[in-house]
Amino acid sequence: MIVVDKQTLQGTARDASGPGWTSLRLLVKSDGMGFSMTETHVLPGAVLDLEYKHHIEACFCIGGEGVVTEYATGAEHRITAGVLYAPDANDAHQVRVVGDVPLHLICVFSPALQGDEVHGPDGGYAADGSG
Repeated sequence: MIVVDKQTLQGTARDASGPGWTSLRLLVKSDGMGFSMTETHVLPGAVLDLEYKHHIEACFCIGGEGVVTEYATGAEHRITAGVLYAPDANDAHQVRVVGDVPLHLICVFSPALQGDEVHGPDGGYAADGSG
């Protein structure tokens, strides 16, 4: 059984961040679950262009408000507490925060993240888990 107190992860390699976001990696590849789980905050004013070419993701919003835009279709989706979004087949998308409160997400990635990744220039993570 894995029991994690997020306070023990803060300030470690599993406490990742980049321009406009922070992500506490609650479960990672070394935990052996086959997926990872993060607590992610997209910061006010942030606009993230993302495309996970080597991962699939699902994000459940527990606070804040944002808009996810699908690049392929231009479709926009309002994200608020209680809403899940999961890009299809590694879809390129944009996440934009609305208002002055961070978008607070619980995210699951498969395959699992190493834990210290940051987004590369293409908005995704490398296949081997490096940044």
